[in-house]
Amino acid sequence: MASSNSADSDSASGRIDVVSLIVLVSYPKHYRIFAEKELVHEILPNASESAFVWFGNYSAEKDERALVYMDVIGKMVRLGYEISAATGGGGNPAIGDNMSTHTSHYILVRKRQ
Repeated sequence: MASSNSADSDSASGRIDVVSLIVLVSYPKHYRIFAEKELVHEILPNASESAFVWFGNYSAEKDERALVYMDVIGKMVRLGYEISAATGGGGNPAIGDNMSTHTSHYILVRKRQ
């Protein structure tokens, strides 16, 4: 009798898309999306090519047509993503942020058939 492993059946039947969204909440257009470029283009079809920095990841600060991060999250939910994890905290003094800034990190996941 054959047994079925759920991880094997997930990988055989579809794909899991994972997107990391890091937001500097004090500035709603200051965020970065870490994902495959094709996924970023699906989420933001009008993204400027100059906004793809750091190994092809998207930086909203470099895009004149950037949406605010809440609109990006809303669009991703409509595309079938679910928020898998989220964290938040104060600024990072090591990179010059003062503690009045707030950074949030979202991991969004979508299963495709």
